Amino acid sequence: MRSRDSRPVPGSRASALLGIVAVAIIAGVLVAASVTPAVALTGTAAKQSITFFQQLPSDLAIKPLDQKTRIYAKDGSKNVEIASFYAENRQVIGWSQVSRTVENATVAGEDVRYWQHGAVDPFGMVRAAIGDALGHHLQGASTITQQYVKNVCVQEAESLPTAAAVKKAYNACVDTSIARKLTEARYAIGLEKKYTKQQILLGYLNIAGFGGRVYGIESAAHYYYDTTAAKLTVAQAASLIAIVNYPEALRLDVPGNIAANTARRNYILNVERKQHMISAAQYTAAVATKETPHITTSKSGCNAAGDAGFFCRYVVNTILSDPHFGKTYQDRYDNLQTAGWRIYTTLNLKVQQAAQHAENTYIPKSSPTFQIGSSAVSVQVGTGRILDMVQNKDYSEVGGSKTSTAVNYNANHALGDSNGFQPGSTYKLFTLLDWLETGHTLNTTVNGTGRTIPASHFTACGKTYFGNPWSVHNDSSIYNGKTSVLRATAYSINGAFASMAEQLDLCDIQNLAFKLGVYPADGETQPAIYLPFVIGGSYGVSPVSMAGAYAAVANQGVFCSPIAIDSVVRPDGSHVGVPSADCHQVIPQPIAIAAEYALRTVFSYGTAAGDNTPDGIYEFGKTGTTDNAIQTWTDGTSSKDTTVVWVGNNGTQQSLFNVQLGDCPAGGGTNGSVQRHCVYKDIQEALNKEYGGASSWPAPDPQYLGSGKSTSPTSGTSNSSNGSTSPTPAPTSTAPTAGPPSPTPTATPTHG
Repeated sequence: MRSRDSRPVPGSRASALLGIVAVAIIAGVLVAASVTPAVALTGTAAKQSITFFQQLPSDLAIKPLDQKTRIYAKDGSKNVEIASFYAENRQVIGWSQVSRTVENATVAGEDVRYWQHGAVDPFGMVRAAIGDALGHHLQGASTITQQYVKNVCVQEAESLPTAAAVKKAYNACVDTSIARKLTEARYAIGLEKKYTKQQILLGYLNIAGFGGRVYGIESAAHYYYDTTAAKLTVAQAASLIAIVNYPEALRLDVPGNIAANTARRNYILNVERKQHMISAAQYTAAVATKETPHITTSKSGCNAAGDAGFFCRYVVNTILSDPHFGKTYQDRYDNLQTAGWRIYTTLNLKVQQAAQHAENTYIPKSSPTFQIGSSAVSVQVGTGRILDMVQNKDYSEVGGSKTSTAVNYNANHALGDSNGFQPGSTYKLFTLLDWLETGHTLNTTVNGTGRTIPASHFTACGKTYFGNPWSVHNDSSIYNGKTSVLRATAYSINGAFASMAEQLDLCDIQNLAFKLGVYPADGETQPAIYLPFVIGGSYGVSPVSMAGAYAAVANQGVFCSPIAIDSVVRPDGSHVGVPSADCHQVIPQPIAIAAEYALRTVFSYGTAAGDNTPDGIYEFGKTGTTDNAIQTWTDGTSSKDTTVVWVGNNGTQQSLFNVQLGDCPAGGGTNGSVQRHCVYKDIQEALNKEYGGASSWPAPDPQYLGSGKSTSPTSGTSNSSNGSTSPTPAPTSTAPTAGPPSPTPTATPTHG
C-alpha cells in the first residue's frame, strides 16, 4: 500500500529507468546494512553510506490507534449500542478474531515474501521498480512492515490540531524521496527487532484504511459485508485486501469500483493459489463469486440514536464539559472521537419506549397555531440515574423545523441548549420545605385570599425587600379566606403561599432550591429575586433538575445529582472516572417526610387526583401552571423513581386552555393544559411495572401536623449520607387520602 488515498502514476521510460538506478542504490545500502558488521566493508563511500543509515532514527513510537467510541443503553440485562462516534471507524481486534483467509490475502496481495525476508526487501524494491517501468503495478516495493510504518506516520499526522499541520505532516509521510524511504526502512528494521512478524501483521490489519472513514479489517468486514473478520470467506477477504492498494478507487460502496476491485481481488486469489495458500477448487469458486457487498453503516452521532437522540446528546455534552474526560475541551472532544471508549449509560430502553409512546399519544410534534413543546424525564430515587428522557420533537443535530430540534427541553443550556421554562406551582416545593425547616407546621392557618401585597412585607437576605407591590391571584375566589398550609398545597392556592413567604426569607427559599440542584437553566448563578418566584413565576428551570429535587424528597432528604453515565471503559478494560451523583443529606429526614405528607394530598384529592396509577403504588408530587396556562407541569414520584412532565410554549404565548389536543382521562378534559396528566400517568405506570415502589409511607412526626410552631431540626444539623441512598425506615402509614372540606377542583386547574 503506497498511501491511504494515492496510487502510482507512470512517468516516462527515462524517469522510470532513473528510478531503477535510485532503487538499486538504496537496495545496496540496505543489503550492506543488513549484514554489517558480519562482513567487512571496503571503500569510503560504502562506509559513509552505512554510517549515515545507521544514524537515522529507528525507535518508532506507536501510539494507541484511533478507535470508535460507543454509547450503550440498557435493555433488560443487555447493553445495546445506541450511537457511536469516531474520526476513524475502527475496532482493534486480536489474532483470535482474524480468519486465516485474511492473513493469506494480505500476504498475497501486499507482500508475498513477508515471512521470508526481513523488515525491508531490497530485491522486491528492484522488482517493483522494473515493473513500474514496464507499466505493471500489481505489487509495490514496500514490505508490510514498511507500510505499517507509513500508516503509523499518517495516523500521527491526522491527529494534529490544525488542517495546515495535518497536510504538512501527511505530505512528509507519503513523500517519495530517497531520504524518506531510507528513514522508513530504518524504522521498519527497528520495528522488527522489537515486535514479531505476527504482531506487525496484526498491527497492519488494524491500522490499514479501507476507504472513507473505515479503518481496520474488523470495521471493514462489518461495513462492507455485515460480518466479522473471523467469518470472511476467501473471496471476501481478497476483495477487502484489494481495497488497501488504492482505497478511493477500489472501495466497494461505490458501484463504479466493483469491476476494478474484482480484477484486483482475482489477482490476489491467483497469488494465493500459486503460493498454495488455497486449493485450485477454492480459487475456482472464489473467482466465480460475483461481488455483492452488503453495505452496513455504523451508527454515527446522536442522529442514529432514534428516540434516544436527546439523551445521547445529553451524554455527549456531559463528556465534552466534564474534566473527568479530559483537561481541556479539545482533549475531551478527541477522546470522544478516537479513544475507543465504551460508555455505559443509565437509560432504560424499555421505559424510554413507553415514555416516547406517551408523548406521541398526547402531544403533537407541531401545531399550526403556536410553537408547542413537551418533554418528560425520569430519575431513579437514591441514585440520580436518568431512566428516560423524551420530548415531542424528533432529534436533529441541524434542527430548525417544526417537528425536529437539537434543543433538549429537559436539560439546561449547558447540557441541552435550553433556557428552561417557568415551573409554575411545582416550585412551591421549596417554599413548603423552607416553611417546615423554619419551624412552621402543615395545619397552620394562613390567608389564602388573592390580593396585592406591599413589597415591604417580605424579607430577602435578612433585609426588607425593596420593589413593586405583588398582585397575587388565585384561580377562583372560592379559594379566598383562611386556609391551612396542607389544604393550600393540595389545591395550590397562590394567596396562601404568598402568606407563607411573608413569614420566610426569600433568599432562604432560593438557596434551598439551589441546594437541591434547581438553578436558572440559562446558567445565571445569582439571579435577581422577584416576589412571584415563590410560586414559580420567575426564571426558567430545567425539568431534569426539578426531577432531582422531587427525588430528594422521596429519598427522605438525600439529594443525588441527576447522572446519565454509569461507567466508561477503555479498550484495555480499565475505567475512566465518571461524574458522581454525590448523594448527600440536604433536607432533614423528618422534614422530608412531612413535606411528602403534604404533597400526597395533591395526588389524593388535589390537582393531580387523576394522575394516580392503578397499581397501588404510593405517589406524591405537585402540579404547576403559569398564568394563562402558557406552561404546565406535573412533577410526581414513587419511592423508586421520579417523573417530571412539561407541556407548554416554546417561544410563543398561546394559552393551552384554548388549544384542543384530544381526550385525556387523567386530566378530565381535552384542552392542552391537561395533557401532562396523561403523559405522566402512562410513564409512571411503566416505571412502576419495571421497578415497583412502596404502597405506603412513614407517618410524619406529630409536631409538623399541629397548628403552631414545631421544634424542627435545621438542614445544618442533619447527618450526611456516605452511600447512594439514605437510611429509609420501613413505610408505616399512609398519608391522608381525603382532605378537609373544600371545593371540588375543576377539571382544568389553573393554579397547579
